Amino acid sequence: MKQLIRGRQLFLLLLIILFTGPRCGKSKKEVTPVPALSSVSPLKGIVGDPVTVNGQNIGNADKITFNSTASTIVGNTGTSITTVVPSGATVGMNKIAVYTSGGKSNELQFEVIKEPDNVDPLPPTLSKIIPAANFTEYPVLIYGDNLSGAISVTFNDKDAVVYTNNKKVITVTVPKDLPAGTATVKVKTVKGTSTINFQVSGPPPAGPASVNFSIITIPPPNYVPGISNNWSCGLFSLQDGNNFVDLNTDDGTFNYDVTGSYEYHFDKNKDYNDLNYIEFTNKTTGETFAGQFSSPTANPCVLKMVLISSKTGTISTCTFDRRSNEPDLQCDQ
Repeated sequence: MKQLIRGRQLFLLLLIILFTGPRCGKSKKEVTPVPALSSVSPLKGIVGDPVTVNGQNIGNADKITFNSTASTIVGNTGTSITTVVPSGATVGMNKIAVYTSGGKSNELQFEVIKEPDNVDPLPPTLSKIIPAANFTEYPVLIYGDNLSGAISVTFNDKDAVVYTNNKKVITVTVPKDLPAGTATVKVKTVKGTSTINFQVSGPPPAGPASVNFSIITIPPPNYVPGISNNWSCGLFSLQDGNNFVDLNTDDGTFNYDVTGSYEYHFDKNKDYNDLNYIEFTNKTTGETFAGQFSSPTANPCVLKMVLISSKTGTISTCTFDRRSNEPDLQCDQ
């Protein structure tokens, strides 16, 4: 009898443990952590450009937005999301955020750039930079083709300030704080990118250049950049097409010491100076001067070229007063 009672007691004890003890078979409900963003690359772009957002707890992202505009998630590795700048994104600074079941992430800034009005049909190509080496915060000319509407110009991924931009030439300033050495210059347009090497001379010994290509005023449609004149930097005479020589060095055998070429064109349909550059070289000194025509009026009295030296990297202005050939010329000062 005692054994029966003891057996029942053990049975009741087992039941109590079974129903009131720890439930090892069930785990607590997991809490999804809030996503945390660390970086975005690139920092700016036009609609349709690819963008990569890096961070933690983003593997189960439901949505990514630029301000309030949702974008398409193209790929997700768990620590990085690939997306594109969405159509309808606000031009200017945007805040990128990622949403998961854990909530909304912190926000990262991204600049949406307005698509350029003038775009060439082919990807850009780069041929040379004048000068080939220069100090930081000094200006340079980047030569090539299909450069219209450049979205960005970078030196080792540091943004450069763009002053003028047409189909064959871009004028920029070498970004501040670049170390001396070889830098990769990248030009990006709507159609693609192109790169070229440039030699950075280091910080400017006497501070930033006092003058850069910001002084250029894009010439109007009826601007006439006559080159067969006695300019302040040479007695230039056209030879064939857009090629010219400096008659001050003419020895009578057509073996000129200073030769050059230029192209200038205004596209009336686009209201755009798609060509505007000039370049001439002194074969004796090896110095090249390159630049652009500039005029603040439609009918200037004084024609102007803004030039950079391949040796010093400094800007100078070369002028010709049309009234020296036509004293009675009616023109704008």
